[in-house]
Amino acid sequence: MDCKVICFVGPSGVGKTSYAKRLMKKYNFIFPSVVVTRKQRSDDDECYLYVNESTFIEMVNSGRFIEWDKYSNYYYGTLLQSVEEIKRLGYHSGIVLDLTPNGCRGVKRAIPDAIIIALLPDNPEWLYERLKGRSSQPLEEIRARTNLLRSYLDEIELLACKKVYASFSPDSWNQTFKEIEDIIFKSTIMCG
Repeated sequence: MDCKVICFVGPSGVGKTSYAKRLMKKYNFIFPSVVVTRKQRSDDDECYLYVNESTFIEMVNSGRFIEWDKYSNYYYGTLLQSVEEIKRLGYHSGIVLDLTPNGCRGVKRAIPDAIIIALLPDNPEWLYERLKGRSSQPLEEIRARTNLLRSYLDEIELLACKKVYASFSPDSWNQTFKEIEDIIFKSTIMCG
């Protein structure tokens, strides 16, 4: 059975993980294993594997990732074996990934039919407050991620992707999710 591969890209705090979890719950999408070099956060899911930087680089050199990138001084990579296993099992609607622009390019090289959805803030000013309100990251890391916002948004502009503008207002979350659903399920693009 074929499965859709959905790549969410966007700045920290815009809601990528929340919308990925909604796809997982409503449509049985699966999030593959991700290896990271940052410390574990209180809100992390079980799909994260934590390693030191030298182990991560060894994994890169041995071709273990379908994509990887360095963001905000930490490495992140999606395990190729995890993606292949999910595709092989075939009892789900698809795979959902939370990526950087560079990570999206890596997935598109490996899976040209992957659907990239850029989740962008309708007003970038609310991102800092949302990140601060999470209390899952040190303030200096939140500031660093916020300072990267402009260059990050410029990188996203260079991707061939669908764009969805998210608001911080809970009243808009269902509408944003509906836009995501329309992109995914009105698309005939499949992987496999």
